[in-house]
Amino acid sequence: MSFSHSRPLIVITGPNKGYISRFFIRLSLLLCGARSQVIRPKDNYTTLEMDGLIISGGDDLYYAFFEEESCELEDVITYKRDVLEYTLLHKAIEKNIPVFGICRGYQLINIFFGGKLYKDIRKEGYEYRYTPFAWKNISIKSKGLLQRVLKRREIQINTLHHQAVKEIPKSFKVEAMDEYDIIQSISYKDSKSLIYGVQWHPEYLFFMKNHLKLFKLLVQTASNGINS
Repeated sequence: MSFSHSRPLIVITGPNKGYISRFFIRLSLLLCGARSQVIRPKDNYTTLEMDGLIISGGDDLYYAFFEEESCELEDVITYKRDVLEYTLLHKAIEKNIPVFGICRGYQLINIFFGGKLYKDIRKEGYEYRYTPFAWKNISIKSKGLLQRVLKRREIQINTLHHQAVKEIPKSFKVEAMDEYDIIQSISYKDSKSLIYGVQWHPEYLFFMKNHLKLFKLLVQTASNGINS
């Protein structure tokens, strides 16, 4: 086996335009010893193979996903990026491939499994900054996935969002909260499958070891899968 093929291939979803976030995700994965490939809606992904999946940040999820309960799924999945990410997430679940959701991707995972979102958290009295720099402290739940990985009960994050997770699916657990009781991270309860997400953008904080550990978790799990 060649060195390149001994490293897991992590697929990163993204929009047709824009590359900054994906660049920093790829850099983070490279630092963790993984190969990576960005897949956009315009790409052919029907026969795509992957060892791990990152659903990255970007635009809001389609309104009807979480506001119009009467909508049938096939009626509201009309945007190509939504189709791409739902398709790859479904494939990852079927094949037990580890999944990491970032910001929009974290929200999409929550919706996919039956959770709900806040349309906008920027309310009166809510301190908010739109910045890639770490400034906000959040609390990490005891004995959860994040605490095991980060080995701490608090971490400083950035904020580049206005939607947020409101209710999580029954199959998930809360990993972190902010001071306003906004959920900042969730993970899948089934210990045999790694599916987790964070509301912030750790790729912009790759130089901080605790944020890079979030990528290392995915890479190590994907590596275990290809070497088993």
